Amino acid sequence: MICSHVSNEACFAKVPLFEHLAPSEANLLTSLLQTRHYHKGDYVVQEGERSDTLYVIHQGSVKLCKYTEAGKEHIIRFLFAGDFFCQDALLHQMPHPSNAEVLENSAICSIHKHGFDQLLAYDPKLAYSFLLALSKRLHETDEWNSSLRAMTTEQKIAKLLLDFHMRNHAKPEMRLPVFKKDMALLLGITPETLSRKLSSMQRQRLLQVNGSDIRILQLERLQGMIS
Repeated sequence: MICSHVSNEACFAKVPLFEHLAPSEANLLTSLLQTRHYHKGDYVVQEGERSDTLYVIHQGSVKLCKYTEAGKEHIIRFLFAGDFFCQDALLHQMPHPSNAEVLENSAICSIHKHGFDQLLAYDPKLAYSFLLALSKRLHETDEWNSSLRAMTTEQKIAKLLLDFHMRNHAKPEMRLPVFKKDMALLLGITPETLSRKLSSMQRQRLLQVNGSDIRILQLERLQGMIS
């Protein structure tokens, strides 16, 4: 982990929670943020650790995961630019319920509880915005978990690819932002099953797959699989 040259202004500019700040509020936030660069494989936090810090991803990606007593990994969520995590630590100073592992070289901003409380005192409306952001996160998580339980393997893969597609600004060509083995773990399938299903989707001319590079050929058909 090293210091990054990414500006704090650039970091929070991508975060919906902070996008409507007045100039004076933005200046205060800039003074309170710290920005660091993490290498692939670094842990931002680990399960059971205590802290009072909120993290925001500016560049790169992170996976939240836990390990069973037998050492089996369980992936909870993938996070990308604009996403935040460790809000429970910020609000309640609880031990982190999961590991936050960096999937690629990433720039991540952080704000400590004392600084965040300063910001809320300066503009109480931010507390409401933060509650809305947390509510949206919980809704998305609940919707994701409930929909996956009722889906076939093909539908699960289509849903995840469409999520990546939207995060890639709806461009047809994209590079998978995570390893295929991590995709498989999140979806509850084996890497072999994932590869086999991607090959099948390619034969159906839904996708063009070349390693980690995927081009969506028939977006409407892919969307129709999960509607």
